[in-house]
Amino acid sequence: MKKYLLTILLITFLLPYISSAQVKDTVSPTQQPQEQIQTQPASPVIGQSQMPRSITSGFYFKIGPVFPLGNYASGQILHDTDPKDDPIYFPAKMGAAIDMGFLIYFGPAFANNHLRVGLDATFFSFNFNSIKSDTTAGPKTKYWYYYGGQKFGPVISICPVDKLIIDLSYKLNAYVAYLHHIVRGKYNDEWGMNLFQNEFSMNIRYSIMLFSFQYNYGQTLYNDFDGLKPNHYVDNDTFRFLVGVKF
Repeated sequence: MKKYLLTILLITFLLPYISSAQVKDTVSPTQQPQEQIQTQPASPVIGQSQMPRSITSGFYFKIGPVFPLGNYASGQILHDTDPKDDPIYFPAKMGAAIDMGFLIYFGPAFANNHLRVGLDATFFSFNFNSIKSDTTAGPKTKYWYYYGGQKFGPVISICPVDKLIIDLSYKLNAYVAYLHHIVRGKYNDEWGMNLFQNEFSMNIRYSIMLFSFQYNYGQTLYNDFDGLKPNHYVDNDTFRFLVGVKF
């Protein structure tokens, strides 16, 4: 009787340990892969590293030739009534231009980072065109058209592939103009301005290199900033091809 009682007590004492050991053996194979899955780092999104990152704000510098168009290239004779000046504005020849400014973008890019909208702000713009034509007196005389101002307008940038960007913009150009020419056979200095010169432009950029195509059109008002003098509206349409960098 004592043997049976000792056997029952041993079984009762050892049974919990035996059952817990069996539970651990059966659970541990299934828990181990779960722990590995939880500690495994998340895989990167496919194609995330291939998305274009080049449409960013930055400073640009452009320089290149300016080609006159229309009446600006062929010459203009204006006819005043009072006083009768009849100034002659000789044909403009090829000149040059310098632009410095910033591309400023608003908000994030969209269309999977292929489009971005912003402001094309040219804080400094200077250009000139030379003149070489026969005067009324006969000999050839050289003059110059000068313009200096600023240009601002919206821009939309398209990035078809990484580092290649196309900028399309429209800007209003406010500038001051200076001209040294001949009126009634005498040399004369004239000052003028235009607050709303129009410009359509397209930039093609790759990395930091930039190629810009610009069409400018409008008229310069020459009157020496004096409302008592006759107003001389002179066409000055141009096409420009500029090369530069954008950082």
